[in-house]
Amino acid sequence: MMVITKVGFARALQRCVTVANASKFLRCQTFKLFSTRSKICSSPLVKQYSTTMASTGDRIKYWSNRWDEGSIGFHKDEVHPMLIKYFDKLFPSGKTGRVFVPLCGKTLDMRWLAGKDISVVGLDAVRMSLEQFFSDQNLQYTEEKAPQLAENGALLKSSDNKIHLYLGDMLNFSPDVEGTFEAVWDRASLVALNREDVSKYVSIIKSLLKPGGRCLLEVMDYDVSIMEDLGDLSTRPPPPHPMYEAELKQLYEPEFTVQYLDRCERLLAGKDIHLQVFLLTKQ
Repeated sequence: MMVITKVGFARALQRCVTVANASKFLRCQTFKLFSTRSKICSSPLVKQYSTTMASTGDRIKYWSNRWDEGSIGFHKDEVHPMLIKYFDKLFPSGKTGRVFVPLCGKTLDMRWLAGKDISVVGLDAVRMSLEQFFSDQNLQYTEEKAPQLAENGALLKSSDNKIHLYLGDMLNFSPDVEGTFEAVWDRASLVALNREDVSKYVSIIKSLLKPGGRCLLEVMDYDVSIMEDLGDLSTRPPPPHPMYEAELKQLYEPEFTVQYLDRCERLLAGKDIHLQVFLLTKQ
């Protein structure tokens, strides 16, 4: 029979109080995080942006206009430094395979990946971006229809068959189109979407990765209120929308593990923000 002394009881009680306080503290911090996020998402800037997008009735038109106007500051004339730095996380142990690049635009990352003996499949809703990729990279391609993605859907294939770029709606993509992948390179695609499309997008990404597959993901960390002094609503952020680690875990767990990798400063519309990179691994 166990005998509990007054001193032992007091110590046990103290530990319980300590644990309870710690638990309360963590719950408070989590509440504060999501409360802050809610305030950011309900700011006049985000509401005005959402109303503008909803009035067009077409999430693709916004990006088509950006390409038509040459307002593509999101495109970089270099391979993404984080992709280079963490390529071995995406394809560990020197493995190769296939990578999907959602909302790819004309990123140089695709040519770089193909040079690593990786088969690249990209998708974008704007024809100009895909045609410019092949033109800028001096690559020949063939084209065929892909009506399952959009009325004007198409598949543009490089002559060496290493790069397949689809023209169509990301929310219509599925494993039925190109099978499954060893990896996904999400270069700020998740944060470029309308917020109401995030859940379906995440479901698609989950379905595209093979078990053990990995997604290298870039998101933005900033308070949208810092953008309120900028001019034209049609070109000022968001997008990209801010997103935080707690939200990523809520979206991807338990099917995926979410691992923080890196953080760096960058400019967005002339404002200082933070870029964060995560590795998502399918269980």
